[in-house]
Amino acid sequence: GVEELDVRDIRAGVSVAHGVWTTIADPVVVGLAARAGFDYTCIDMQHGLATDSDLPTLLRYLRGTPTTTVVRVPAADFPAIGRALDLGADGVVVPMVENAEQAALAVAAARYPTSTPPGRRSWGPIFADLDGVTPPHVADPLVIVMIETPGAFEAVEEIASVPGVDALYVGPYDLALSSGFGQQIYRDDPEIERRIQHVVDTAIRHDLIPAVHCTDLQMVHDWRERGARMLTTGLDTTLISQAFATRYAEASGDPA
Repeated sequence: GVEELDVRDIRAGVSVAHGVWTTIADPVVVGLAARAGFDYTCIDMQHGLATDSDLPTLLRYLRGTPTTTVVRVPAADFPAIGRALDLGADGVVVPMVENAEQAALAVAAARYPTSTPPGRRSWGPIFADLDGVTPPHVADPLVIVMIETPGAFEAVEEIASVPGVDALYVGPYDLALSSGFGQQIYRDDPEIERRIQHVVDTAIRHDLIPAVHCTDLQMVHDWRERGARMLTTGLDTTLISQAFATRYAEASGDPA
């Protein structure tokens, strides 16, 4: 899983974590994704359908599955980060991080004063009481910051230097869109490829997990070869839609 990716793994290029992104606020869908073999499962609270009231049920359903559970919170928001971790997430993905100050806020929100580095999270791990054990994510939750704007790209060295940041996660569509490339991807323009590669290389230099959000299998293979070690391989809605279309084509004899 993601939590096993340490500095030695990244430098040696041995371990790779493949994950899935879930946007459907249904515990059955999330549970099926988590049991499919992925190293991590992300619940998307920024663009997905899940609301604050859905999160306790979704995270409760994922406890006991072999996957590492992360939540993409809506923003670098102190209460949202703490709540996701209190409810049982192993880590948070923090979108639209623009600078080192916002990255430091995310770390402070995720870690207790006794953590290393120390944070400002208040004590309230709900599932520690429900399960009767102290969950492992309490001591060292994953803090994954997204690099997806020109400001973040320019400040990526400073962001990577913030103690407690575990991963730099490239949001390739937003990075391209906000940088004036429209909805092009790295295969359309070498400058987009260069920017993604720079973030991956920066993460490696700082002994962080280099992560890339991928939209197809070619992208997964390409960026694994280019050094990424945390690769989101698909979206639940896309995967379900493709499965339905494939099954219909197989059953009907229609190759389309």
